[in-house]
Parts: sequence; C-alpha cells; structure tokens
Amino acid sequence: MSYKPRTLFRLIDETNKALFLPHIQRPFVWEEEQMIRLFDSLMRNYPIQTLLFWRTKDEIKARKFMEQIDWDADLSDFYDPNMSKGGIEKVFILDGQQRLQTLYAIFRGAISEPDNRRAEAYFDTTSGIAPDEQGLMYKLRFSSEPLTLPWYRVANLIGKDAQKNAEELADALNEELDAVEGTKSAEQRETEEQAKTREKRVRRGIRQLVSLLREEKHFWVQELDGVANDFPYRRVLNIFVRVNSGGTKLDASDLMFAAMKEGWDAIEEVIEETTELLNGTNLQFDKTFPLKCLLVAHGRGAEASPEKFSGPDGERLLVEMEADWEKAEAAFKELRDFLQHDLKVYADKVIRTYNSFIPLFDYLYHNPKPTEASRALMRAYHYKAQLFGWYSQATDTIVNAVHSIVGKSCPNGFPIKEVKGYFGGRGNQTELAKMDPKETRLRFILLNLIYVDQMGSSPFDVKSKGNEPHVDHIYPQHASRTKLGLLGSDINHLGNYRFFGATDNIRKRGELPASYFARLKASGVDISKHLLLPDVSMNPTLLAFDVDTYRSFRDNRLNRIWEIASRTVNPELGVP
Repeated sequence: MSYKPRTLFRLIDETNKALFLPHIQRPFVWEEEQMIRLFDSLMRNYPIQTLLFWRTKDEIKARKFMEQIDWDADLSDFYDPNMSKGGIEKVFILDGQQRLQTLYAIFRGAISEPDNRRAEAYFDTTSGIAPDEQGLMYKLRFSSEPLTLPWYRVANLIGKDAQKNAEELADALNEELDAVEGTKSAEQRETEEQAKTREKRVRRGIRQLVSLLREEKHFWVQELDGVANDFPYRRVLNIFVRVNSGGTKLDASDLMFAAMKEGWDAIEEVIEETTELLNGTNLQFDKTFPLKCLLVAHGRGAEASPEKFSGPDGERLLVEMEADWEKAEAAFKELRDFLQHDLKVYADKVIRTYNSFIPLFDYLYHNPKPTEASRALMRAYHYKAQLFGWYSQATDTIVNAVHSIVGKSCPNGFPIKEVKGYFGGRGNQTELAKMDPKETRLRFILLNLIYVDQMGSSPFDVKSKGNEPHVDHIYPQHASRTKLGLLGSDINHLGNYRFFGATDNIRKRGELPASYFARLKASGVDISKHLLLPDVSMNPTLLAFDVDTYRSFRDNRLNRIWEIASRTVNPELGVP
C-alpha cells in the first residue's frame, strides 16, 4: 500500500481516463452548499481526509465522473464498458468520491441548474476578510452566465491562464480591478489604503487557488495496488464498507464544553442525551442544536460560541439553564414527539435544514402542550420553512428575529400569520403554489408529505436497513427517453415520481406501468396510495405507454399532489 501526495491538476487530468468510480459507490449526494464549504476549507488551508484508491485489472463495472453534475442522473449512463473489462488496468476511488467530484466540477466541470443550464464556478478574488454568517470566508458561486470582476472563472486556471504563475495572474486581476475603480465616481472609489488591502487579498487568494491546483501538498492518496499485490475484490469490498461506515464525528459544540463545565458539570451529559433523544427516528442532529435551542430560549441569541459561557454573564447563563433544565427537557421531549408523531420525519433526506426546528423548540419552551390547531400550524410552518428555504442564509439572524415572535406566551396558538409576515417581508415565498420542483431534496420532502397523508406513516420508517424508499419513475425513465423520445425535464417530474422500497425497485426494473400496476392490483396491493388518481387506480390498463397518455396522467397527478400538500402547507388559508 502506497501513501503519497498528488496535485489536484493530476487528479483532474486522470479523471475518466485512468480514474473511475466502482459500481459499489453511491450516487453523488452533496448539495451545492457542501461543495462551497469544501472549497472554503481548502482555501483556508484546512486539511481534508486522505483519498483511498484501488488499482486493479479485475472485471469491475467502471463509472465515470460527471462533467456536469446532475443530481437526477441515471448512473447507468456513466458506465464505461471498455474500462470495465478484465485485464484493463484502472484506478477506482473507494473513499473520496464526493470531494473529487466537487473539485472536478469547480476546477473543470460545472453543475446543472434547474433548467439544465451549465453553471460554472466563479471565485470572488476580493473575499477572504472574515467569515460571514454561514462561517464562510472565501466566496464561490456557480453561475450559468459569465460573471464580471471581482469574480474569476476557476476553470481558467486549467484553460487560458494555465501558463501563468500566481503572481502574474494576481497582478493582471489587480490591474483590471484598478481599471474598474477608475470608472467610478470619486465618492465610490477605493481609498489608497483600501486599494492596497484589496490587492493583498487578491494576491493571497490567487496564490492559494493556484497552490491547490498545482502543488503536491494538499491532497494525499493511499493506494491499494491490486495489480502488483494481493488485493482481490472481496477484500477491497470489506475495506470499502469499513471506510464508509463513518467514525467519531466532532462538531462545534465540543469546543464549548470546556468553557461550560465549570458552571454546570453535567451539561455535556444532558446535551448528549438530548441529542440522542432527538435522533431517535434516524435523524442527524448534532450537539450544537440543543445548545442553540437553549441559548435562543434564554434570550441569548442563536450564535453559539465558547465566549457566551465564559465570564460573569456566562456563569449567570449556566445557572439559569441548570435551574430551568426540567422545563427545557420537557420541551425537547415535546419536540421529539412532534417530529415522530405529527411530522413523521424518519430520514435526513426529507429535511432541508435543521435550523428551522429551533423556533419550534422555542415555541414549545414558552407554550407547552399545544392544541391540535396549534400543531397543525406548526406542521405548516415546518413545511413552509423547508420548501421555501426560509433558513437558507443568515440563519442565526433569522432565528433571532423569529424568537421575538414565538419565544413568548402565545395564547392564540402558534403565530403563523406573524411568522409568514416576517418571511414575506424578506421576499420569501410563504404559501404553496402549483409547481414541479427541480431540487432533489424538495421532491423527497413533498413525496414524504403525500405518503404520510395517504398512509398515515412515513415510507422511511423501515426496519430493514437498506430498504429505505427510492424515488421511482412511474413511467420508466429509460424507456420514456428511448421509446417515447421524451426529454429529461418531461420525465424527471414530480407528477411521475413515487416512493418505492429499494429492494422492490431493483426487482421492478423497467416494467411498463399498465402491466406493473395491474399485476400489483391483482395481488391485493392498494395502488391508489401510489397513483393517487381514482380512474387509473381502478383500471391501471388506462396507463397506456404513449406521450399523450403520459403527459395527461403526469399533470393530473401533479394537480392531485398539490391538492393534498396544500391542506398541510396552507391550513391557515382554509384549504378544504
């Protein structure tokens, strides 16, 4: 086994030539926010984990990386039959797919926007002053339109600027920025001191960006050489399972407990127990979440830092938290029951952000044991926050603002009108409208809502590990594309989606809907829970495999999905 550094340029250059993904790898699952965070970490020179490769000549299905990330991609489209053959030497990535696919997209490729336009990565060359509210210091943006200075197209480092060193490139960018400043009015123009500071930031940022691509010090690879040594597939599969099974995760709260224990020695234990309680339905809360809940409920703001638990103010806060812990513990238990019994949330996939739960705790802390009417409005708040991205930016600021609405006694129930007024004032959507969401996470959320409404339970509440539901195309994706000539935007449509257990989905393959659902109905399965429309549920042979029938079914089913979802998301409108 070898262990050596590689340049990112070499890794990108070898991608899809010698470097592939084995068929055992899951799809690319990182969201754009995670990609941007990786870039920020590397620009700040934070270390990332070692990459694990396997060199082999075995006959293993080899999958290419995506040159343009599509979160709805059909993985079968990316298999390389020639590189999959036995006797052909290739290198497989066992650990590091998400990181390498992200870096490929940033430095050479792109991501897909909802309309499938190619969005490339641009770096703000003047960033790097201080972390923003999301904790990011170096700004990266994906855009389908060319951006102007101070934004720099990252792919130029491999393209037109490949022969420039960091100093030359930074000087050229600073000259262009100087020229831009020269077009501004005297009042808007940088001062001499500001210009010097900006020039330093540009040089520092470009120096690090070039270093990431060209120097052998940021990326380390461990390689299992199955060509020269004995690393058969069965042994490698065992290694793959081990390295991808996780480990001890440290989160931001670990840095705070040292400052807190003197004031309340049991705090780490109660926080860990609370986190475990909240994660009882397979969720992924970390220890920072209950800490932020407590800070908000005690009027100290959502920003979690060790300083809040230090000094006289910190001592007073810890005394308050310990004295009121019984009340807080009851609110955490009510929140957990709300997640399990009202929302029926059993999977991270149906949660876009965990921060939206902080105001729910805040409300329960000050308004224990809410009525059924209030719980319905709390459910509406949850879905609105998740679907409309209420907490997608400036999270702590938003949580603090919502605290002023829900963090007090509310005798008239959950104040959904005031909450909607706040988010509407920020330009956010506040009511569900008919739509075909393009973002993968929204599809999971809406489908889960529909299945909870129709079946009274979450399809993710499964006992068999590995049988969590997949998003399945009712009209099969491959056949619809090849035989009906439909485009991806037609096929990858909420009206054509349903949840289906992973094991059964593999067995189903590409069977056409008329045959498949008729067979299910004959065996006693209630197919109406999947199809939602009475006519085709009664007679699935109506699901003819032609374009007009498909579009009519898809659009009518989308309307039905909207009708069901709007009852939960918009109850304050009196939707029947």
